Amino acid sequence: MSLSCAGAPALAQRIAYPSVPASETVTLHGQPVEPAPKVGYTALPLDDQTAPTDTPLDGDTISPEEAARGADTLLLSQLSQNYRPHPAIWRIGDRDTTIYLFGTVHVLPPGFAWRDAAIDAIVAKADTLIVEAIDEDAVPDFAVTYAGGSALPPLAARVSPDHRAALRRFTDTLPPEAAAVLDGMPTWIAAIAVGFARDTQAGELPGPGADDWIEAQFRSRHKPVIAIEDAAKVMGQVNAVAEAEQRKTLDKALDTPAATRAERRAPTHAWAQGDLGPGSALTRDLAVTTGGDALGGALLAHRNRAWADALVRRLKVPGTALFAAGAGHFIGPDSVLALLEKRGVRVTRVQ
Repeated sequence: MSLSCAGAPALAQRIAYPSVPASETVTLHGQPVEPAPKVGYTALPLDDQTAPTDTPLDGDTISPEEAARGADTLLLSQLSQNYRPHPAIWRIGDRDTTIYLFGTVHVLPPGFAWRDAAIDAIVAKADTLIVEAIDEDAVPDFAVTYAGGSALPPLAARVSPDHRAALRRFTDTLPPEAAAVLDGMPTWIAAIAVGFARDTQAGELPGPGADDWIEAQFRSRHKPVIAIEDAAKVMGQVNAVAEAEQRKTLDKALDTPAATRAERRAPTHAWAQGDLGPGSALTRDLAVTTGGDALGGALLAHRNRAWADALVRRLKVPGTALFAAGAGHFIGPDSVLALLEKRGVRVTRVQ
């Protein structure tokens, strides 16, 4: 993130984002708004969410235009997926403990094929699932204020002056209610929302992620699901990143040109094929979206170190566990995998 923000003295100020208990209400400048905005997932039967391995793949005879005219959203989501999925899986363990490590994508196109026999077998035999956070522990509210107690200013007052016009052009494309919600978000979350909204406007349908299916499987089999971190604490740590750094992320989100459908889907296809190398579309996307050093540290590096320590401790607990977390945490020199190896833990890629 190399963009600078104008008005240097003001940018030195930090905005304090206090922890807020989870609820169904989004608070905007002290006034509750009901009902809370929610991400709309296309309703599909559980097994259809993940396109089982016997699902026919699309051929070259159906174009995206033909699929769109037919209003077949499942078919549209699978176009160009001319491969059988084999996402990356790793294993650590000792004599009486095995922990499988699986990098996930949190939001997938409806019907996108990502499961294979290996992940199904691991889900079946693991006795515990370890995830980033449990849903009820998440912090969806954005009742945020300055350290002095005044309300969080509108996003137009937080974006860099030379990006206000770009922000206005973007918010003009949103319903007024959505623009109001954006104003109530911490700056770094608003930056993520910009990209998400643009993808949705371009026709991308958000569907359940790999995490959703895996967690549903463990709960349906009455097997424990535990969190590796405190979601509220992590949210507070990310919110505490200097506002200047958060604004750089928002500036970059507004500067990012509209992507083609192939470009939007490329990281997901790379993930489903287990392609996490330096030239992978997933690796490149991670480098673009994690923000500057301070924000990237809070979102990835700091958490990876804590997770590596937690996994080392978990090796003292006999049994088989699956650790499923965002794929970005398993890529690069500061990944969970690299940190485990630095701690003397042997990491074996099993797929």
